Amino acid sequence: MKSLNKLLRNSFYLLFIPAIIFIGCSKEPEKKEYVARVNDSYLIEEELNDFDSLFNGSFSRAEIINKWVEKELLFQEAIKLGLTDEEDFNRIINNSRRELASSLLINKYLTENIKKPSSAELQEFYDKHKNEFKTAEVIYVFNSASFYNENAAIKFRTKLVEGNWANAIESLLDDNSLIEHSSMNVLSKAEIYPIRLLNLVEELNPGEVSIVLEENSSKYSIVQLFRNFSEGTILPMELIADQVEARYVAGEREEILSEYLKVLYANNKIEIKKK
Repeated sequence: MKSLNKLLRNSFYLLFIPAIIFIGCSKEPEKKEYVARVNDSYLIEEELNDFDSLFNGSFSRAEIINKWVEKELLFQEAIKLGLTDEEDFNRIINNSRRELASSLLINKYLTENIKKPSSAELQEFYDKHKNEFKTAEVIYVFNSASFYNENAAIKFRTKLVEGNWANAIESLLDDNSLIEHSSMNVLSKAEIYPIRLLNLVEELNPGEVSIVLEENSSKYSIVQLFRNFSEGTILPMELIADQVEARYVAGEREEILSEYLKVLYANNKIEIKKK
């Protein structure tokens, strides 16, 4: 769920203030170890775990602690200036509590009611929505590996040409010269960088192994093109399984939430007056 993690990370600054308000923070803890402190305000382990749970583990421990310290410094300064006694502050707090509580409820309900789709369900969804998976630009599917030194990259390329990708990678997994490797990358032209790497990929035929590309003085890369797809092609299910599942789950979430809201409407007194 890369998209979800990206959304959460972009929203970190906006979410952290209401999260602090909702969860709270401790005064001097009794016989408990605290993980951070700003004057008389303490962040204890239990509260840190609450933040981590709230953000679904999308941020590191250090990120959450540092952000707590920053926001606590600003919060305490706002109190000194009397900003927390103003009407606007209390109105924003109430709205934030509502928004945060609503989001937590939705997340809880959906987590409890959405099941992981089966392969058959995903295949059926893909077959019904094939046109939605039609690429708008050229797509390249390729393997890639990067090394700290050129000799290691050349050695790997030789093994790859003589054998196959899986065996070549397996033979170097314990090699400290290997920086990173990935199989079956599915990327558009705009997503492949640096431009020299894109140029290299574009020159390859399916199955062909590239020359060693010196990206910088300590990174040497090799790619092997698996397949390319022209603009307007419907991508095969096996290459975009994660994308298909994400869209399937998004549709399920929308439908389940809609049904839940119908139940809430039916079980509560609602009145909307016309002007």
